[in-house]
Amino acid sequence: ALTVIAALATMAGVPRLGRTDGDGGGFRREAAVFGNSRLWLALSTSTFIIGATFAAFSYLSPILTQVTGFTSEAVPLLLVAYGAATVLGNHIVGRLADRHTVGVLLAGLVLNTIFLAGFAVFAHLSVPAVIAMLGVGLVGVTMNPAMAVRVQRAGNPGPLVNTVHASFITLGVIIGSSAGGLVIDGFGLRAPLWLGVGLAVLGMVSLLPELGRTGARASAESPAQERVEAAATH
Repeated sequence: ALTVIAALATMAGVPRLGRTDGDGGGFRREAAVFGNSRLWLALSTSTFIIGATFAAFSYLSPILTQVTGFTSEAVPLLLVAYGAATVLGNHIVGRLADRHTVGVLLAGLVLNTIFLAGFAVFAHLSVPAVIAMLGVGLVGVTMNPAMAVRVQRAGNPGPLVNTVHASFITLGVIIGSSAGGLVIDGFGLRAPLWLGVGLAVLGMVSLLPELGRTGARASAESPAQERVEAAATH
């Protein structure tokens, strides 16, 4: 029922854009971008971001009740607070994603690593645990706008790239949730949080080539800008 409502709202509120001359080209043209290593790195970053978040989110209820000590009645309220943090994070990232794509992703991964590690260490203390949980909500799946911008810039905004990106996001959900369950069996309820830390670190590693290119581009543009300013001064 909610999906139907969302579909109707999309039909009513999203403008219909006509196809331009540069669009199209068929499957082969859209698929050609998958030879670009930058696109695969962008897709992997999305998988790691979502995997890190869902490693924690999938097991919030047992962690909060069995480790932190909240009652089962309190958990829905805590999840509502988590959702509110996600709404706020989406609002912030949505404003910054286009102009500061890589910076937003890096900041989100760093913060998520800190929040997940803090949650794992202080899961037995109610106040730190809730703060860390809200932090994960603030900087976890809320990276979606920046993830989408990066993938489309590395590939193209066509439906094939976006569909594959959605599949890589779903892969992150699968990895985080299923691997989280496996580590619980061996290491206890804090283990998914540490798994999330590891996946977030892998996400940062996958950003390093992009950060290197950004730094090199900035270094190359700086002398040119200085020459323009000098010419303008004279």
